[in-house]
Formats: sequence, structure tokens, C-alpha cells
Amino acid sequence: MTAPQIAPHPDPLATSRGRVGDRYYLMTPDTMVENSLPFLPPSSAVVLAAPQGTPARFGQALLALDAGTGSSGELGRGFENFLFVVEGRVEVFSDDERWELGAEGFLFLPEGRGFQLRATDDTRALWVKKRYVAVPGIDAPEAVHGTLAEVEDRADEWIDGSYGQCLPDDPRYDMAMNIMRFAPGARFRMVEIHHQEHGLYMLAGAGIYHLDGDHVEVRRDDFVYMAPYCTQAFTVAGAGETAYLLYKDVNRDGF
Repeated sequence: MTAPQIAPHPDPLATSRGRVGDRYYLMTPDTMVENSLPFLPPSSAVVLAAPQGTPARFGQALLALDAGTGSSGELGRGFENFLFVVEGRVEVFSDDERWELGAEGFLFLPEGRGFQLRATDDTRALWVKKRYVAVPGIDAPEAVHGTLAEVEDRADEWIDGSYGQCLPDDPRYDMAMNIMRFAPGARFRMVEIHHQEHGLYMLAGAGIYHLDGDHVEVRRDDFVYMAPYCTQAFTVAGAGETAYLLYKDVNRDGF
């Protein structure tokens, strides 16, 4: 059998914008590796964040599903789960309920509910999961379903842009999924340091992120993980709107 011919890397030095810092990492599309996960089609998932080898206390994956494919078993049982459709259309089934999510549609399921997926079009979707941090005296969260078009944008002078909350601002919820939008020339008005961690997926535009003392170029379809206490600030670069979807643990003190 003839050995397969491997195409040469377009850059003979094999460089990339992707990088790993002490308290952050940047994954660019050229650095993302497809994985096979239980009950999903082969090589259909890029694991963007997981506790293995990182401080992350959540998981995030980018799923690529061809039309007509989906899960062959239940996903996400034992975790709270958030699904966001980047492009395409997917059906989600949990217990006796069904949702159909189109582009920019999202669904949150509280811990204790697994789900199955079926793509009705070629689909890319983000899947975030984490263990719920229960607090005595506070009820468990409820399922949430919506689209970005239904999320209220709120101006924020500290980030020189706006944000919208996909999940309720309610102590029952220990995670936030926010859409952050910026006009050309926008920038953070402060460098942030806080105990929460982030998973950031670029949906549109480009910019420069200040991360732990480094200045890192980010573009559409990049993913950035920021560990607790990573210094962070953002400046938009480019003429069009810039937007990203941001995971953050909230309403808990980190213990």
C-alpha cells in the first residue's frame, strides 16, 4: 500500500496566531482538531475547553453536524447544558420536549436533563456544559429557549459597547451566556481582573485582546479561554460590527 501523501504546510515555519499563555489560550480555526465523542458522529466535535490540563471548570465544544445526522444516545446527563447554533438548524429532544433551533438560537437545560440532537441542515453549534453549584435555600434554574434577536441589548459604558443576557440575571443560575457587541473603534474602558473564568467564541469582526499582559489578535471563529484572575481588555479592529458569545460563571463566590 502506498503511503498517503501529506500536503506541505502553507507556512514552512508552521506558524499560527494560536497560542497558549499562563492564564489564557487562543484557538484559531487552523489549530482546532476534530474529535470523536460518545454518541456523536465521528470527528464531529472540537473540544474548545475542558478541565483536562487547564483550570477550566466547564466544558465547551464546537459541533459540526451534517444534515440528517445527530446523536445516537443521550448527551449531557449530570450537567447543565447550553446549546447555541452558529449556523444551520438542529432539533433538540429532552424528556418529552422538543425544540428547533435555527441560526443564533439557543437552549439552556438545567442539571438533571440530558438531550439528543438531530441536524435538519448542515449545522455548526456550540455546546457548553458544567456541574451546577447548588446553594441551600435557592431553587434550581429552569430551561430557557430563545434567539439572539429576542435578547435585549444593554449599553455598557465600561466596555464601550453593549451586552445581552441569554440567561436570566437570577441567583438560581450559576452561569451566564452573554452576547457582546461592539461598533468600530470601541474598546474596554478598564482592564478587568476577577475570579470568574471565560470561554469566548468570536461570532463576527476582529480585534485585539489584552490577555495576561499579552496583546493577541482575535478574529471570527476564534475561541479564547481566560482563567480566573487573567487580566483582560478588548479593542475592536476593523470597520464592521464585532460580536462574541461569552461564557462566565456567576452568582457564586468560587468555593
